[in-house]
Amino acid sequence: MGGQLKAWLQLVRPFTLIAPFIAVFFGVIIQLSAYGNLSSFFSYLPIIIFASLVLSAAQAVGQILNQVEDIEIDIANNKDYRPIPSGKISVEKAELAAWILAIFAILGSFSINTPYGIFIILFLFFGTIYNIEPFRLKKRLWMNTASLAICRGLMPLPAAWSIFGNPFDASPWLLGSVMTLWVLAWQNTKDLNDVEGDKRYGIMTPAVYHNFKTLTKIIGILSLLAFFLLAVYIKFGLLPSNMITLFLLSFPTIWMFYRMVKRRIILTSLENNDLWASFYLTLASFYVIAAATYLIGPYLTLFS
Repeated sequence: MGGQLKAWLQLVRPFTLIAPFIAVFFGVIIQLSAYGNLSSFFSYLPIIIFASLVLSAAQAVGQILNQVEDIEIDIANNKDYRPIPSGKISVEKAELAAWILAIFAILGSFSINTPYGIFIILFLFFGTIYNIEPFRLKKRLWMNTASLAICRGLMPLPAAWSIFGNPFDASPWLLGSVMTLWVLAWQNTKDLNDVEGDKRYGIMTPAVYHNFKTLTKIIGILSLLAFFLLAVYIKFGLLPSNMITLFLLSFPTIWMFYRMVKRRIILTSLENNDLWASFYLTLASFYVIAAATYLIGPYLTLFS
């Protein structure tokens, strides 16, 4: 029983579900703060937690589809311990799980409101065309990373914003565009250990196409552009000046870049390298720091 439960957890890759949960949870705090309605947080808490689980479920669908479609690639990349290639979970059961999670995500999101439901449909759409033929964006150079940057960088904050706010407000999209560039850079770390297997099966990721030195330069340039864009938004009043706290994330970004330059990349128990783990944690920190900026300001009425 314990082994089977572990296999199902491996199938959805729970570490990757933390960032979308945090994106919605703290994204709502950012939106309520911007609207001056942070005092409603606790009364909205059940909806916020449910909405966070919904986006995590949509993310899990993509993780399952990825493993269903990549059995041979996983074996080539020494990931034959995964639930499907190891025989612990059949393809049919994995596909059924993906359907169940997708239905839960769709019904759950539309039960909150229509805009959030539309966002979840878009998340599922991108997760599908990334993995499934005839689209299979995963094998198309830079389209693969760009599609993930849209899903993990651009859309989560506007989606969270739409739960209690207007999804057409500029702020969530502006912050999302900063995160898009940052994700476009650091999402590539997930492929650093998979170059040989991906190359063999025609998966043209930036890590496969570019040599390591060139990819490192590209990541550095995109990182600089992300923080430059943030500075421009703040300078011209498009984002509030308190968002300057997001520059704190330049420190882990510099540390990650230093590790790439020195090629100090270590495999972790999370079945990928430490830079990939740092990528997810830093991405989540965008939401946490932005929300904390409001919480330590005049909006401490949340606790009054």
